[in-house]
Amino acid sequence: MKVAKAALALAAACLVQMLMSRYLPQLARRCDLFMILVVYYGLTRKPAPAMVMGASAGLVEDSLIGTILGLNGFKKTLIAYLVGSFGSLFMLNQAIPRFGILVAATFLDPLIGLVLSLALGQGLVLPGVLDLLQKGIGNGVIGLCVFWIAARLP
Repeated sequence: MKVAKAALALAAACLVQMLMSRYLPQLARRCDLFMILVVYYGLTRKPAPAMVMGASAGLVEDSLIGTILGLNGFKKTLIAYLVGSFGSLFMLNQAIPRFGILVAATFLDPLIGLVLSLALGQGLVLPGVLDLLQKGIGNGVIGLCVFWIAARLP
């Protein structure tokens, strides 16, 4: 049952992200639903399921945007592991810490991508600070709404 819920959540995130990219491109640029899903699983599940969700979400994102297959998979897996580790050490079940962890994960994502791209001999341009800040705030606000809705589902 948990696997079915996880697959349904991943499919919903994929569908909504694709629809936002098509019909609301400004919002899609400031929100990464895959990141929100990975952070949610990192905070609410044990490390192993969180890392599986991170790898799955990253691979789905790789297939949708056409980057090197596995790059986002590795980034999201590492973020799920780090969020799960911090979640086991600190109380991250209130709104402000969750907002902070979503913003931190958003800032960490391109940094991990830069290191991986350099290791693979690829070039990668980091997004601007203002773009990262807008995406971090967007992920934080939408993520808190998603967390609130997910807490009320059976």
